Amino acid sequence: MTQRPDFFDDLYRRDADPWQVHTRWYEQRKQALLLAALPHRRYGRAFETACGTGALTSALAERCDELLASDASETAVRITQAHLARQGAASHVSVVRQALPADWPSGRFDLIVVSEWAYYISHADLQALAQACGDSLAPKGCLVACHWRPDFPDRRHTTDALHALLGDHPGWTRMVHHQEEDFLLDVWSPGGPSVARATEPDADA
Repeated sequence: MTQRPDFFDDLYRRDADPWQVHTRWYEQRKQALLLAALPHRRYGRAFETACGTGALTSALAERCDELLASDASETAVRITQAHLARQGAASHVSVVRQALPADWPSGRFDLIVVSEWAYYISHADLQALAQACGDSLAPKGCLVACHWRPDFPDRRHTTDALHALLGDHPGWTRMVHHQEEDFLLDVWSPGGPSVARATEPDADA
């Protein structure tokens, strides 16, 4: 990554919510759009990368049977764990420190979320991240990517370019493409593209 984990540790020590993800309307609206873009009502096993302070983590926990959340910053991991405990959502959620993509977890996931961090990493790591997502996404799973679009000093990739690489897998369908001046939100799946024709096991008869 361009910034070392200790950079983010220091950042989170100075401010437990440096981007105001728990309070700012922009962040709350973006999170609501991401959650609404998820094509399935519920997911078995999910993986949230770079969980930050846990705002999205607690919301995803309500839609998942099992959720793994990770961050490269140990301070962020502790903040997320404390936030989940306050929300009463800690029982089926694991929060761990991982430097991705090197520490990518084993197994398959029904949902993978890559939000607001892939623009920091090298091109080689971005390729490895895309490969890891492709290898570990379940056949009917979903990969969600959401990133800030304007330029900033530490950016190593444009959002359009990194999303194009993350979603470039044979047989995958882009189910959602939402573009605004501020951010880009995409959802891909190797499964069927129709939400209306999908069969949800917990749907009302």
